[in-house]
Amino acid sequence: MSSNSSSSRSFQRRSTVGIPTRCWCGANLTTYAAETKENLYRRFYRCEIAVQQRKSEHHLFKWVDEAFVDEINNLDAKRCQLEADVESYKRSTTLRFQAQDKHIENVLQEMRRLIDEQSKLMAAALSASPVDKSNHCTAGTKPQSSVLNIAAAAIALGTMAWLYVKLTT
Repeated sequence: MSSNSSSSRSFQRRSTVGIPTRCWCGANLTTYAAETKENLYRRFYRCEIAVQQRKSEHHLFKWVDEAFVDEINNLDAKRCQLEADVESYKRSTTLRFQAQDKHIENVLQEMRRLIDEQSKLMAAALSASPVDKSNHCTAGTKPQSSVLNIAAAAIALGTMAWLYVKLTT
C-alpha cells in the first residue's frame, strides 16, 4: 500500500504559476522548442537535470506561452490591487484635508472674534482715558501712538500664541 501512495505522489506535477526561474529541485531551467506534430516549435521550460540525468523523475515542465499568460494575469491582479489602494488613499487623504480645512476655518473664526473683541476693548480703553490736548505733535500724530502700537503688537502676539497652541494640539 505504501508503494501505491508513493508512486501516485511521483506522478503528481507541481504547478508553477507565472514564469518559472528554477525547478522544484533547485536546478536551472532551459527553454526548448517542441518537435511533435501537435506542438511543433512550441517553446517550453524544462529542468536541466530532467533533460540530462533523471528522465524518470517529474521535474519542471511548463509551456512558455502558458507561463506568460499566468504572469500577465498575476500582474493584472497586482495592478488592480494597486489601483484600489490608490483610490483608498485618495479618499482618506481628501477626508483628512477636509477635516483639517474645517478645523483651520474654525480657528480662524475664533481668532477673528478674539481680535474684534480685543480691538473693542482697546478702543474703549482709549476713549475712556483722558487725552492731553497739549501733547499734540506738529505733524498731527499723537505721542500716544507708540503706546497704541505696543498694545496692538501685544494683542497680535497673544493671538498668534493662542493660534499656535490651538493648531498644535
